[in-house]
Amino acid sequence: MVFMISKHFVLTPPLLLYSESMLAASNREILSVSAAADAVQTALSQHLSNTLVIQGELSNYVQHSSGHRYFSLKDSKAQLKAVMWSNIRLSFTPTNGMNVIVEGTIKMYSRQGTVQIDCRSMQPAGIGDMQFAFEALKRELYERGWLDARHKKPLPRYPKVIGVVTSPTGAAVRDILTTLERRMPAAAVIIRPTLVQGDNAPEDIAQAIREFQSTQCDVLIVGRGGGSIEDLWAFNTEIVAEAIFHSCIPIISAVGHEINRTIADLVADSSAPTPTAAAELAVQDCREIHQHLLNKQALLNSIIHKRINTAQQRFSFLAERSALTKFPHTIQQLQQQLDELHTRLHSAPARFLALHRERLERLHQHLTSLHPLAPLDRGFVLIKRDNRLLSAADTLQEGNILTLVRKCDTATVCVQHTSPTSLPAEQIGM
Repeated sequence: MVFMISKHFVLTPPLLLYSESMLAASNREILSVSAAADAVQTALSQHLSNTLVIQGELSNYVQHSSGHRYFSLKDSKAQLKAVMWSNIRLSFTPTNGMNVIVEGTIKMYSRQGTVQIDCRSMQPAGIGDMQFAFEALKRELYERGWLDARHKKPLPRYPKVIGVVTSPTGAAVRDILTTLERRMPAAAVIIRPTLVQGDNAPEDIAQAIREFQSTQCDVLIVGRGGGSIEDLWAFNTEIVAEAIFHSCIPIISAVGHEINRTIADLVADSSAPTPTAAAELAVQDCREIHQHLLNKQALLNSIIHKRINTAQQRFSFLAERSALTKFPHTIQQLQQQLDELHTRLHSAPARFLALHRERLERLHQHLTSLHPLAPLDRGFVLIKRDNRLLSAADTLQEGNILTLVRKCDTATVCVQHTSPTSLPAEQIGM
């Protein structure tokens, strides 16, 4: 429910500070200004202690160097001063004239003798205002130079390790993994599960990008599936834009579908209309690479044959010379060596391709065995606690809530009892 506060703030019973008897007593006692202000604050605390939800237009918005924000909320009939402290994060950039909804409590600022609302949260009031906030942040980042093409990092041609920042559930992560497996099965994929919507999503996405900076990833895919402007708003925040801009790893943004365009798309080194398209952009199709090698092989064979034909014509010409007719045996040996060289050169590309094909197959098998979900295919179970994989070094305590992840489903369990294992050490390591 939205409460509108009028500028005509009238204290009515039981908010009256003085009864008739108290007025009579006031003839004998004179209050200081601070005491009167304290009385007002006490009345406000007693009778307006609940959180109010207020909608109004932003006016006189100022962000102090301390990070605290001071502004007024107004409508056609009244206005109310407000403050929001620096420890409260916002998912958008407030601008004067924007219609917003805030939650907070009414308090008395005694030093200036004003009533103000101490805000705990602020959101744009509607889609129009969210678009207004989007354009405002876009202009600000443009002025900083974060959207300039000169800051865009090139994508690697053959990435070995690909990082993915997205929700662990939903179609987006499945589309990305399926496409990467089809186009480049030898590439390793590291998934950092994140929130992709809600108040905590921007910080989680930014933290995930920062964590990848210490890994060996060659490229990052950051995104989610489609949704409303509210669902995608985490990718329209300054904190996510800052993490993308300062990333040392090239980032491909893939938020929503073709019709969606976010701040993350504008700041990223490259953007794709869908998560599937982002995976296609991250790696080349192995079939195209194979065809490229075949073309190179054909070109190499053509060059070799031309050189052999030239050498044969040269030897034939020299063999017909009278000076060389005295050495037929030598010429025959050279011709035999030439034939052997022709055979070796003809088979060299095939041996080269077979050697590298075998090497790629070994790398593919090795990388597949290192996939974080590979144990699930062998019937193992992954154990998570607080959304983090539990290692053998971690201890369990009674009451821990664990998530068991199998290939076909997941389950949530509670630890009732723990005891030391009686299995031999060699069986525990199996």
